[in-house]
Amino acid sequence: MSMSGQNGPRNGADESVDPVSGHKESDTPVIGHAASFAPGASVPWHRHGRGQLALTLSRVMRVETPDRVWLVPRGSVLWLPAGTPHRSLAPEQRLMRSLYVREDAPMPLPGTPTAVEQGTPLADMVTWLAETYDTDRLDRAWSTVADAALALVRPGPGVSVRMPHPTDPAVAALADAILADPADPRDLEEWGDALGVSPRTLRRRVQAETGMSYRDWRRYLSLAVAAEKLMAGEAVTEVAYSIGFSSASAFIASFRAAFQVTPGQLRRMGEV
Repeated sequence: MSMSGQNGPRNGADESVDPVSGHKESDTPVIGHAASFAPGASVPWHRHGRGQLALTLSRVMRVETPDRVWLVPRGSVLWLPAGTPHRSLAPEQRLMRSLYVREDAPMPLPGTPTAVEQGTPLADMVTWLAETYDTDRLDRAWSTVADAALALVRPGPGVSVRMPHPTDPAVAALADAILADPADPRDLEEWGDALGVSPRTLRRRVQAETGMSYRDWRRYLSLAVAAEKLMAGEAVTEVAYSIGFSSASAFIASFRAAFQVTPGQLRRMGEV
């Protein structure tokens, strides 16, 4: 995974460094950090000791938490409380601007992962704070903007689908394979052979881990990939066929049932 364009505090070599984001810990209530990731780079499961306000400047970023898949369009912000396990992926080069917030921050913040209300100056503020952060030169203006940014963190509708992440190794491997290629034609018996698990056991584990039947679970995984493709600008019909649907109309019906918006509406969200 290639990372570049990072900035952060530079006032001491003994400060701890977050092993994933690369930001350096400090005594400040809010840390700003800018980073970029190579196209298709995947950030593995991890968690931070601080809450994270994550802004993407790419067309779409997929963020997975233990029970949901979040799709974050360009200019949108996702709040992840401290200690939240998550991983992320973007099909194109991903430019991120983040604020890492101490748990004792003066502003009350949501206790669960939350898409933040759009239509406020928050995205511009997060960008400026992340790109100008330097503990050697933090001043009252920077701190004032940081406080104002936290005050704007209000829940918004967001785009997400309930998708419990499995802990069973075979089910987790199957989930990753489907997310990588939702049109893979292998049936449950073939997957069982590949994973060394009987089809009956695999079906039972999927139900136990996710609360869904194998058929429903696989469809939701495929639709999550479809949503990501749509927000990245791909055409509705092309997306439908790429995830294994035989017709665009069937895809549109399934997609609307899952996300409460049509594929076309979601695609336009990624064009902002």
